[in-house]
Order: sequence, then structure tokens, then C-alpha cells
Amino acid sequence: MQQEMTIKHDNLEVQGIWGQATNPIEGAAPLVIFAGVKGEDANDAAEAQYLNDAGIQTFAFEADSFEAAKKDLPAVFEELRQKDQVASEYIVLAGFGQGGRAAALAASRLGKSVSGIFLMAPVFMPSDLLELKKYQGVAYVLAGSLDGEAPMSNLSLAAKTLPRGELLEIRDAKHAYRLQDVERAAMLLRTLVMTALN
Repeated sequence: MQQEMTIKHDNLEVQGIWGQATNPIEGAAPLVIFAGVKGEDANDAAEAQYLNDAGIQTFAFEADSFEAAKKDLPAVFEELRQKDQVASEYIVLAGFGQGGRAAALAASRLGKSVSGIFLMAPVFMPSDLLELKKYQGVAYVLAGSLDGEAPMSNLSLAAKTLPRGELLEIRDAKHAYRLQDVERAAMLLRTLVMTALN
């Protein structure tokens, strides 16, 4: 079940969609927080539904800009990790394009309290690489083999820069994911949450 939710933290208010795990594992369940940026085709709803059906909770929001997403993520993280139904040791930050960039940089600041990051076609700037080195958790970087906006070579460098980074290629994928790319990304994200974090 998905429903609108407002996160309030300090002076921030973030509107998003909370996805309840359909068949949660006993007690608290893992959580994936999706950061989106307006104007990008992130497909978070389809991925969130897949995760909810697999017993993983989700929260997805869309910020007006990269800077807003980067600012909102720590507030959303801090509020949601306090919920009784959230397994606070199993929280993953995820995002597509600029949302992925925001997730990676927010995780670098939040440190090891973020269990993992899942970055779909993130569009990094060269100056981001120093920040990426700080994140010590598990990091999956998805790269489309035909992506012109987030080229494989750039994402390979980002994955190598992340201490526990792994580059995953989606063959024949461009920057705008097709349905099969979204499904594959959702399966890989589920794998990250259910296996790599243990």
C-alpha cells in the first residue's frame, strides 16, 4: 500500500510517497529512500511497488533541484530511521540521474548509518569524486551501456572511487530506462537490500 506522507524535520517539509511492505518480515523491515529531481524520468513508483511486494518499505520524493534533493535527503533519513517499523540498520539511499548524485553525496555526509546506496545512471561532477571516497558502505552503480548523459567510463570511475563500489551494466540501456531496464534495476536493488547488506 502506498500513501502520501509529509516529513517534517527542523525547518524542512518534504512531500513524498510512503510504500508499506506488503508482507513485512517479522518486526521492522528494511527501507529504501528514493531521491528524485523534477524533470528526470526516474520510474521510482514501479521500483517501489516491486520492493514493497518483496517486504521492503520505501519512501520516494521529488525535489525541485539537485541541491534541494541533497538538502532534503538527510532530513528524510533522520526522520524515517526513527519509525518503529523501520529496521534502521538496513536503510538504502537510491536515486536516478541527479537524484543518484544527491543520494551518493548525502550518504557521504551521513556516513555508516546509511547501509547502502543504489545509484541509477548518476550524473556526477568531477568535484564529487573526493566526497564519494568518504562513503564506506555498499554501493551499486548502474550504468546503461548506451547512456550518453552518464557514460560508462564516468560511472566506472565513480564505482572505483567508492571504497565498496560495484559497477553493474545494463546492456543496450540509454539514459531513459525502458520497462525491462526498470525491472532489472528493481531486482538488483532488492538483491542489494536482501543480501549485500548482511
